[in-house]
Amino acid sequence: MDIPRHIIYLREKTACLCGRFPVPGGDCSGKKVLVRRFGLLLIIAGIALLAIPLWQWAQSYNFQRRALAELDNPVMEPVETGENEEPLLQNPVPENPVQESLPPYLGLLEIYKLKVRVAVVHGVSKEDLKKGPGFYPQSSHPELGNVSIASHRASHGSYFLHLDKLVPGDEIRLTLGNTTYRYEVYDNFITDSRDWSVIASTGKPEITLTTCIITDLSVRLIVKGELVEIIRNKPPQELETT
Repeated sequence: MDIPRHIIYLREKTACLCGRFPVPGGDCSGKKVLVRRFGLLLIIAGIALLAIPLWQWAQSYNFQRRALAELDNPVMEPVETGENEEPLLQNPVPENPVQESLPPYLGLLEIYKLKVRVAVVHGVSKEDLKKGPGFYPQSSHPELGNVSIASHRASHGSYFLHLDKLVPGDEIRLTLGNTTYRYEVYDNFITDSRDWSVIASTGKPEITLTTCIITDLSVRLIVKGELVEIIRNKPPQELETT
């Protein structure tokens, strides 16, 4: 006895939905192709999400590796970046330097509690902060006013990732040229991202570290420390002769 066509069709449709075989002339195979392509897109998107932070970390790491080598061995020749470019770590001296301005040296920031040892560039633009922490242009001379430093918290090295763990009494060190400035944290708070008063200088020697709050970009985490000691380090030439 012949089986009615509508019964055959229902059987084949059920088999298609179960993934056993496509319906001849139907759209089951097309749906499978779409599913496969969608799955491939999800895989590509996942790889991209992983690759972006890795690339950002590599950018910062590459600069920091060379910068710390230059700071640890100041007698070395500056690292060249290209045929017609300036040396990587050569910071231009202002045309009209004033006593109150920040010395034009690459900085070395050390926070032992957070296991942070990082070079600090001059500037807080997107390109500057790709390299690591940066000095705000408003920063004063460390012995006369406020030295302000910004850094990312969740990208490009994430050097300030655990900044919220600093509490009063913790130590922060900043080295500029042959001088090391030792600070003790006295405040840790959150403020609006447009609150520029935190980096203003009041004539009090201090350091200000700023970073974002990952869950709320409208505010900033601020850590302040007061200057407690100035250490004059011997130049490399003197160290070699002693």
